[in-house]
Amino acid sequence: MRIYMDWQEAYEEIKRDLAEMGISVYPKTMQDKYVEGNLDYSTKELQNYCYTILNAKSEDVKPYTIQPWADAEFEERIDSDGNVNPGEAYKLREEIWNEYMHDGKFAYTYNERFFRNEQLEKIISRLKNDNDSRQLWLSVWDCNEDVDKLGGISRVPCSLGYNFQFREGKLNIHYVMRSCDFNTHFNNDVYLGIKLLEYVAKRCNMEVGNFTHTMFSLHVYRKDLKNVF
Repeated sequence: MRIYMDWQEAYEEIKRDLAEMGISVYPKTMQDKYVEGNLDYSTKELQNYCYTILNAKSEDVKPYTIQPWADAEFEERIDSDGNVNPGEAYKLREEIWNEYMHDGKFAYTYNERFFRNEQLEKIISRLKNDNDSRQLWLSVWDCNEDVDKLGGISRVPCSLGYNFQFREGKLNIHYVMRSCDFNTHFNNDVYLGIKLLEYVAKRCNMEVGNFTHTMFSLHVYRKDLKNVF
């Protein structure tokens, strides 16, 4: 695992690793699209990539995100209603999200997953009462639902979940993803993950600590190479 002092260092080093060590992969599907044989969707990929940013700050990442979408998306994610689908944030980035809309809704939203069985609120409550816990996992992936949508049947979460740990006076987060598109989503995913850390830390009156990020597939599509390297 690589350890970085700040976001800027992390971004440049991760991009270099992807350029120098990425391998060619030719996926058959991309979310709910069949792309077999379409070389635009062949990828340069790093597998099982993990890094930590010490003393993470969302303000360091914000200039590299899609705004105002990212902030609007975060506010929808933490809306305690728990039924935000499709919400309003996607309209600020329609060129990305419209193709995933079916019958007026998305296959899932982070808000729905965060508040399914009141996950987020229960984790915050547990942190306040047992901050040494090793059980503070916020799941985005639903094994009862998502495993039946594989292979292009429907869009499934790129994020698996977030683990919270309060250690040595600070709250840390470990964000785990099955897949991350470096060109289109990476910066925003990191920003939204750190924002979640800051939100939970504030709710629990804790100091913000480290951001750790594991991606089983960190990739850039061939069609986007010129935008990255």
